[in-house]
Amino acid sequence: MGKRWWANDWLLQLGVAVGYGLLYLSIHPFLSTAHWPIHAGIRLACLLLTPYRFWPALFVGEALPNAYEVLPCTELGQAWIAFRCIPPFAVAMPIVWWCRSKFPPLPSKSEHVVDIKALLACILLVSLGSMAYSWTAASLAKTVQGPFAPASWLVDFFLGPYLAIVSIVPWVLMAWLDSRPGHLREQIHKILSSRLTLDTATLLIPSICLLAWLNQTGNDQTRLIATIAMALPMAWLTLKHGWRAVAISGPLVIACISVSLTSEEAPNSQLYTAMAFLTITVTSLFVLGARISVQLAKEEEERLSLLNVQRVARQSLQLSEQRMRHTSQALEYLAGTLHITNSRLLEQMRRIVPNIESHAFYKQALNTQSQVYRLAENMHPVAWRERGLPAALNETVARALDEAGIAYRCEISGRGFSRLNPAVLTATYRTACEAVVYVTSRLACTRVSLVLRGGETNGKRWIVLRVEGVLEETGVANAVFHSEERKLLAAKLGASTLDIPEIRDHVRIFDGLLHMRIPGDRLQLTAMLHDAVQEEQREISRFAPPLRLWVK
Repeated sequence: MGKRWWANDWLLQLGVAVGYGLLYLSIHPFLSTAHWPIHAGIRLACLLLTPYRFWPALFVGEALPNAYEVLPCTELGQAWIAFRCIPPFAVAMPIVWWCRSKFPPLPSKSEHVVDIKALLACILLVSLGSMAYSWTAASLAKTVQGPFAPASWLVDFFLGPYLAIVSIVPWVLMAWLDSRPGHLREQIHKILSSRLTLDTATLLIPSICLLAWLNQTGNDQTRLIATIAMALPMAWLTLKHGWRAVAISGPLVIACISVSLTSEEAPNSQLYTAMAFLTITVTSLFVLGARISVQLAKEEEERLSLLNVQRVARQSLQLSEQRMRHTSQALEYLAGTLHITNSRLLEQMRRIVPNIESHAFYKQALNTQSQVYRLAENMHPVAWRERGLPAALNETVARALDEAGIAYRCEISGRGFSRLNPAVLTATYRTACEAVVYVTSRLACTRVSLVLRGGETNGKRWIVLRVEGVLEETGVANAVFHSEERKLLAAKLGASTLDIPEIRDHVRIFDGLLHMRIPGDRLQLTAMLHDAVQEEQREISRFAPPLRLWVK
């Protein structure tokens, strides 16, 4: 099978040259002004992202349109035409090659990482090279008259290209960082639904439009204030979102100010002030945004680490519960086996010794069997195993408190218990048992009220548990009478007698909260747990792929 046309290197070179030439011709007449030469930013972006083998094609793609525009300008002189036939690409190419070799702005293209310091240094060097190129061309032109104006030339030959590069390159690099082949629709949806897009549409764009209108219609003082005020929404977005906010807001501000400055017939102090202010502000915000992006990335990494720790803790809790359930089932099986074995043993003893008193042996065997069953029930109640959380709270907890002489009332409401993750139900039951044991540890506790409610808000499932103990001094005597049963309450419920901080840590595994209140003669413990597994899956899908750093 022959090679496809896109696998032919010569056709690829021709395509790159033609495409870059058409792009150069299309943007040059409309967007390339003295104060904002957009083609300088596109040139540097192509040099940064294009492999070296396509650089000759890019050179040809710029040389031909450049010569087409330069040759008709015979009034500027032959020297100017000869020099300007050399495209600016020839000046930027060795500078970018040296930067990519010594301190590359893109250290690893496979990892999509950008070194902000190297990138700003490269932009500065390319802008200086563009200034030298433009100054040389202006010196050779015949129509240039008057004294040397360093301020005017600094704006046109250095600050203009610098701002144009800063306007274009971050947008291109941002698209390169977020590019995922085959996921264009997901990427567009992610961009449109991001918080940065919302803040840009609701805050940045209206503010910039208002300030741009003031910049066009106001007097000199108003225009200067409006120009400086444009940095405020940029800085606010930068502090909140990092370098991407500067990449989006910077070109908008630069475009508003640069387009308004094109109408100036002669350079003046306002032009110098605006361009210098833009250069310093945008550069400083890029550096600040890069640092904030690192901090945001570290916070995101810590948040993901916390999610992993919570996930491991939930898995450990669920595995522990499964082991207790298997152990409980094994003990129940063992109790049945003991009953059969003891029955056969007593039958054999009656045959050997007919006059033996078997009642005591039989009673002891039943007592052993009952203890094994009780141990299995304490580890993992049958009601919970077979009929769920409501049955365990209404039966197991009620029976244990009744044996301890404590009145009990359980109220269950809400919906969504069947859709909750089993780990959440496990944590709820264990939290309820720990809360009941903690409340009944007060001798004055005579009644316990348990309220359980489940629900769903905005697709997020949750469950609220409140355990309230009524403290009555007259019930101390009854508590002393049932002191032995009260001591066994924790064992009957399978509780570990945790303190409030330990119960709170247990609840936090599921992004929950625990509050304790003592209103009068009552002791209340309220816990709220979320379906953290559902939230974790939603967070992972929301932040995939992981956040890429923009600094080295």
